[in-house]
Amino acid sequence: MATTNLVPCPDCGHLLSRMAPACPSCARPLRPAPPREGLFLRTLNQLVAVVFWGPLLWLLVAFLGGIAGVLLARIE
Repeated sequence: MATTNLVPCPDCGHLLSRMAPACPSCARPLRPAPPREGLFLRTLNQLVAVVFWGPLLWLLVAFLGGIAGVLLARIE
């Protein structure tokens, strides 16, 4: 049986899967942890989203209101 999916742990030499997040024998992390988004960056991202999507939403509402006004004027 081929063991191409198993690699030795760099610290203890225990065979483990290439997809394992950490060694089950010595608990050495094999992949770097994903970066955590702090409160400041989360708040900044939300602010950027509001600044971008807010005016776009207002333009869309105004545009649809204008179309509805024209259509209602044609009916009368």
